[in-house]
Amino acid sequence: MKLSAQEIFDRLLAAHGDAVSSLTAASDDPTNKPGAPRDAFCHCRPDAWLAVARTLREEPALAMDFLQCVTAVDLIKQSLMQVVYHLYSYAHRHAFVVKLDLPRADPRAPSVAGVWRTANWQEREQYDLLGVVFEGHPDLRRLLMPDDWVGHPM
Repeated sequence: MKLSAQEIFDRLLAAHGDAVSSLTAASDDPTNKPGAPRDAFCHCRPDAWLAVARTLREEPALAMDFLQCVTAVDLIKQSLMQVVYHLYSYAHRHAFVVKLDLPRADPRAPSVAGVWRTANWQEREQYDLLGVVFEGHPDLRRLLMPDDWVGHPM
């Protein structure tokens, strides 16, 4: 059964309490004005992300079996690095986005490569380009840049 973003968020809230917050509904504005969210999303505390990710994948009503993409956004003015996870359930045909806000000076988040195998390469990409460290990743090394590259190009 396809769940709405509110229903997905409510299930996460019931399972994880204040570890998840700030549900933002997708804009139904067909003009896609700048700044209007295109996908529903919530925020998750980084220290709770691994448990929340497991709930998203393993709870039968959610069954988020596909991690579509992992991206990171450098929010310079806010001194934050935001990691964004786009999830989809093939069984139920619903989608959801989860965002983690990390300190820009030392962006660290738990790896979800053990929850979704596709996270392996996608987390490596964000590590390589933006310097986000995914703790517990099975093989966190450069993916795109040469091994002797100093820093992060983005």
